[in-house]
Amino acid sequence: MQEALSTGKVNLNGVRTIRSAEETRSLLIEALAGASPLSLDCSLVTDADLSLVQLLLSARKTAQRAGKILTLAAPADEVLQQALSRAGFETSPDPLTGNQSYWLKKEGGDAQDHSCRG
Repeated sequence: MQEALSTGKVNLNGVRTIRSAEETRSLLIEALAGASPLSLDCSLVTDADLSLVQLLLSARKTAQRAGKILTLAAPADEVLQQALSRAGFETSPDPLTGNQSYWLKKEGGDAQDHSCRG
């Protein structure tokens, strides 16, 4: 995790479900205590559930309150999109921004701004 503190990038990988939620939470807390802007790379997550979505929302809100910038390294890939879909984000807006651009890249459009600024 020291790498994340110096580079401002956190690589989340592997299984990120309720069983690993405490580890994920600790990684995010440590990262948020360090560098800003902070980029989250979820592209190597192989399994995700609602707990990851909740932790990412919490991290975004924490960053926002601290005046930090938290971005996704890329739009949500298939694994994260499935977790977002199960959480209802395909049919309801993002609770922090009121739209879906933080998570998803619109079909046929340019990449969206994946940041949350405080």
